[in-house]
Amino acid sequence: MDTAFVFRPPAPVPLPRPLGPIALLETIRRNPLECWTQAHFEQPLVIGGFPFGQVAVVSDPSIIRQVLVETPSEYGKGAIERRVLSSAGLGDGLVAVEGEPWRRQRQTLAPLLGRKMIAGFAPVMAEAISAVINSWQSRNDRVIDLKAEMSRISLEVLVRCMFSSDVGDDQDCWRAALKRFFAAKMIVDPFDIIGLPDYVPRIARWRARRMLRGFTDGIDGAIARRRNVPARDGLALMLRATDPETGAQMSEAEVKANLLAFFFAGQETTSTVLTWTLYLLSQCPEWYGRVTAEAHSALDNGPIEQAINRLVETRAVVEEAMRLYPPIVGITRNATAGTRLGSHTLERRAMVIISPYVLHRHRLLWTDPDVFNPARFLDAPVNRYAYLPFGIGPRMCIGAAFAMQETVLAVAMVLKRFIFELAPGQVVWPVQRLTLRPRDPLLMVMRPAAGG
Repeated sequence: MDTAFVFRPPAPVPLPRPLGPIALLETIRRNPLECWTQAHFEQPLVIGGFPFGQVAVVSDPSIIRQVLVETPSEYGKGAIERRVLSSAGLGDGLVAVEGEPWRRQRQTLAPLLGRKMIAGFAPVMAEAISAVINSWQSRNDRVIDLKAEMSRISLEVLVRCMFSSDVGDDQDCWRAALKRFFAAKMIVDPFDIIGLPDYVPRIARWRARRMLRGFTDGIDGAIARRRNVPARDGLALMLRATDPETGAQMSEAEVKANLLAFFFAGQETTSTVLTWTLYLLSQCPEWYGRVTAEAHSALDNGPIEQAINRLVETRAVVEEAMRLYPPIVGITRNATAGTRLGSHTLERRAMVIISPYVLHRHRLLWTDPDVFNPARFLDAPVNRYAYLPFGIGPRMCIGAAFAMQETVLAVAMVLKRFIFELAPGQVVWPVQRLTLRPRDPLLMVMRPAAGG
């Protein structure tokens, strides 16, 4: 790799030894990324280091395969993860349920997110992205909050794909309610982390549910309208979808929970990936130039559906951004019975943590893991169990292909039209909330690109 273009994005320095219990809980509250030790990035399996029960942090691809693919029934979704998802209004949806309800919903929704169906969304995605980009032309202020603008793009894509822009009479209020809800859910409640029972009140949970009412009211109206008027958008397809084995449809509670999950994944995680991707490109002129040239070549020749397949280097940059700053910050499981991981024996209910952030920067799995180098996704196949931006196995994110298509297309369309430079005087720092996002507003100086 040409050393002239070596860029090490900001990240906490691993600790030489584990924190004590009080310091650990305080750091988890402030920024869990700052809890990891050198051992986590150097050893395939680390047992202990947490004050609340037996915990195993796994970075061995063979053990990850065992837990998530080969014997997933022996490792149930972690209690922390279930509490967080339930408090976010996702308790009835695919991301939170287990067993038969999960199998039924997965079978019902899978055909809606197949390759052909997602490719059909490409023109709608492009229209939504263009609508936001066009609005930048009239801005007097050329300094933008990058995360806020990427959130506008991802939300507009979802609204048009899922609702055909139909969210009732007051779309702005509905969007504002959803934005406030996501903001309220960005911080994980410490009571959930330390495992206090659900009957202990959580102020943040109460606030989030109150803010969610605007969303659910809008969904109720959209569902009612689709009963009377046929539609072919994402919500209509979800309402009509059936289990291929039984022919049963999802309940309205399940539809709402899954719709909210799509919005969380599509609005918050996708906008965060877009933010990190554009930031990383702004710091690496070589890759910025390559992606911009590819955008002009791909987008100016043929239908948008075909252009996406030609954005090869753009996709590699997005994949590298998700390696360094993965949208899924942690996968937790609880052992349903005593079991063995490698040479270690786990007790029943022991927590298994697979951290994509740690895994993607592990010294045993990656060359120069802290360096931004998209070429690693072009040069050779990546170990599938060492790279988990969307998880893997039966519970892999069902919307992964949708998110990748949207993100790659948005990066290309944005760079074709505008040039971005990091505003002076900023300190960029990653912080772990429900996603891994910049701690502060990430300000970019934006100007129209020549020929854009």
